[in-house]
Amino acid sequence: MPKGREDPAGSAKSQDSVAIYGQSSEGYLIAAKLATKGYKTSIIDENLGTSMELRPDIAADYKDLSSLLADEPALPMLSVKDSISAAKVIFFTPKLRRRDDDILAEVRSRLVEVSRYASSGSLIVFCLPLGTGGANEIISRLEHGMGLICGKDFSFAYSPLELGRPQLFGCESSLSAFEQIIEGSGFSMEVFGLSKAELIHTQRIVSRYSLLSSCFEVAKRLTYMGQESPREYKQIFAEDLTSSFLDLKVVVNSLEAGDPLLYLSSGALKSVESYSRFLVDRIRELVRQKDLKAARLKIILFTDADPYEMRGDKIKMAEDLANRLRDFFSDIEYMNIMREGFTFPMNIDRTNLLVFLSGSCEQKLTQLYEEQIAMTKSHMIRANLPVEFVN
Repeated sequence: MPKGREDPAGSAKSQDSVAIYGQSSEGYLIAAKLATKGYKTSIIDENLGTSMELRPDIAADYKDLSSLLADEPALPMLSVKDSISAAKVIFFTPKLRRRDDDILAEVRSRLVEVSRYASSGSLIVFCLPLGTGGANEIISRLEHGMGLICGKDFSFAYSPLELGRPQLFGCESSLSAFEQIIEGSGFSMEVFGLSKAELIHTQRIVSRYSLLSSCFEVAKRLTYMGQESPREYKQIFAEDLTSSFLDLKVVVNSLEAGDPLLYLSSGALKSVESYSRFLVDRIRELVRQKDLKAARLKIILFTDADPYEMRGDKIKMAEDLANRLRDFFSDIEYMNIMREGFTFPMNIDRTNLLVFLSGSCEQKLTQLYEEQIAMTKSHMIRANLPVEFVN
């Protein structure tokens, strides 16, 4: 047990330190809950290599990370080493922004810093998705970096955040010393073994995307037939398809050939990956129907996605869509209406084609900027499953 740390079972919770490794929205929500409950809580910016202590009054005033970073309140700064080494529990919640082939390398590089400074007796809670058997590799890397043995010198838990919320908790060690912190952070204390937790998360992701992909395939066929899709299909947008897309890719990569789960998950993956091509085809169809001139057309992709979310799947999807559109059109822009300083683009001399990547984005934009849209030559497309043209 590191010097200065009391017996966890007998220490007051206000004396316990918690580190959130990753300046993400999901990480901030965990930090805010713990800070308001009296824990000494630090948030580590994995990109800048800095750490700030989140005071209870600041956590109460700022409900999300975006507002905190916009105001930049004065917060005590700590070294990353001190934050991690003093932490009784470390939540691993980094933002992943590399492309698919490099994501695993990005996770590994982030783990190196955690393992370099984590203390004996601590608990590391891994909040990213893992496929079947994935926890073994993560534990092996932590043991190598820390020079300690999992289950004896430190504890490891797996609790993937689905849509920003913890749904399950997997751990092989006793959690009696960490119960108050885990419950205070909003995580479930129904504990599964690691292998069982991996499988349950795999089942949830495969089930979710099997349903989404089958709905998309039917909506696509109905669109080609000139038939209207059911209402529930129209309420699923591009960003709903990609909200946990990283999880699906991780699951597919972890399964062995011949596994029935691989057939289910890989089929769903191929279907969802084809959505961008379908959307581009529909945009080109609208341009032909309206006889719009490509040289005078500006296509704007609108989103209200959280730029600080862990996975970044929505951002990657929009970037991929913009790149596909540039094969046919020259003036493409991607805008997040939730970013500070956002203003509606007033292109009076050009024809605007507004593409809404989420239902909430369409609602906000058309309500807040109804007059501006009316003043411009604008056409609108809902990037939902059937891809609707808005009159």
